Amino acid sequence: MTPKQSTIYDVAKLAGVSPTTVSRAINSPSMVNKERRSRILYAIEELQFVPKAEAVAKARQHLMKIAVIAPFFTESSFMERLKGISSVLSDHHYELVIYSVQSSEGLQGYIDLMVGSKRVDGLISLCMNLDDSIIDKLRNSAIPVCFVETEVEGFDSVVIRNGKGGSMVAEFLYENGYRTPGYVGEASLRAYAARSTEQRLEGFSSYFATKGIEVERRNIWLGENLPDVSTAGIYRLLDRPDRPDCIFASSDTLAIRTIKCAVQLGITVPDELGVVGFDDIEMAEFVNLTTINQSLEDSGVQAAEMVLQRIKEPNRPARKSLIDLKL
Repeated sequence: MTPKQSTIYDVAKLAGVSPTTVSRAINSPSMVNKERRSRILYAIEELQFVPKAEAVAKARQHLMKIAVIAPFFTESSFMERLKGISSVLSDHHYELVIYSVQSSEGLQGYIDLMVGSKRVDGLISLCMNLDDSIIDKLRNSAIPVCFVETEVEGFDSVVIRNGKGGSMVAEFLYENGYRTPGYVGEASLRAYAARSTEQRLEGFSSYFATKGIEVERRNIWLGENLPDVSTAGIYRLLDRPDRPDCIFASSDTLAIRTIKCAVQLGITVPDELGVVGFDDIEMAEFVNLTTINQSLEDSGVQAAEMVLQRIKEPNRPARKSLIDLKL
């Protein structure tokens, strides 16, 4: 006799909440407080509850879903990576599930959901700096995971050498005669976001230091990557008689805003101000921007392929792929 499957009402009863709250915890975990969410996840595991929409796929052994988590999806660089991920998953008939992380609580909720109810076959972490407790949960869950931009022991990873990229930009600017370097980047305001901006600045500063040149603090702008906020910060950086004669921007988006501010101030690029970006998004070509190409789409392809390989070979050694950077 086939055992009776648990329902959402059984989960709600065991957790001491309403069925609506259970549904919310599954679909929008950040909307349920941590204590209730923990009770619900415990009940889901205890009762081996599977949401109805996934029951058929579960019977086929695989859900045919791969999740992607990232701090935000509005940046062009994320969209380029998603193109690569989506192309691979589509070829293998997997569905792409996107979790845009807006807070530490939201991140914890998504991880608990994936681990507790096993809603996906694999996970790709884009530019996330996950703490040890979350890493341990993922390790114990046996969910195939690939990290992009960060490297975690025992997991597959696609690594971007941000420091090297910063050094490449500095060398290019120095060889072209620029001697007063400046830097524009997004501050890592979220503890769970990767430290890409800081790594690029470190590589940039280190190269100039070998030439006896300091990237002075007054020539560095770090802040929120919002159009109004970043434009105001860049404008203040350039609207000075002792302004930098070159700017390395941590993303092409910020580099393009830098060029726009320079034009408004009557500063010619590149004669009076050298500007270099990072990412090589499609828009960079239209504004003739010098930039670091980090093969965004290809890094997404590699991450998706690693996760699918891990599903087939769960016990193989972890692999690391280093993305080549080109200026």
